[in-house]
Amino acid sequence: MSDPIEQQLIDNISQLLKRSIVADSALKQLRTDNKAKFSRIFTEESPFERHADTFQPYIEEIADDLLIWQQSKSQPLLIKLVKKIEQLFKVLTEFESHYNKG
Repeated sequence: MSDPIEQQLIDNISQLLKRSIVADSALKQLRTDNKAKFSRIFTEESPFERHADTFQPYIEEIADDLLIWQQSKSQPLLIKLVKKIEQLFKVLTEFESHYNKG
């Protein structure tokens, strides 16, 4: 059985995945309407190594990090993983808030 931390990480990633699918669909529509002209979601200063103009690659990076953490149980990796999850939740919430207004 998963420990509580591991289960919480999995639950959070699952939520992020569902929300990112909807957000990426909205981004596709915004690009079709010529309203989303950015080339990446996160800046260079973010904890993410990947750079993309949709959310899915960031979800993949988090999922990859989870698999590595599950094998190592490394505290520094866990901290980095949690920071990525928090940042993705924040940006998705901001995007959803702005997109749902318009």
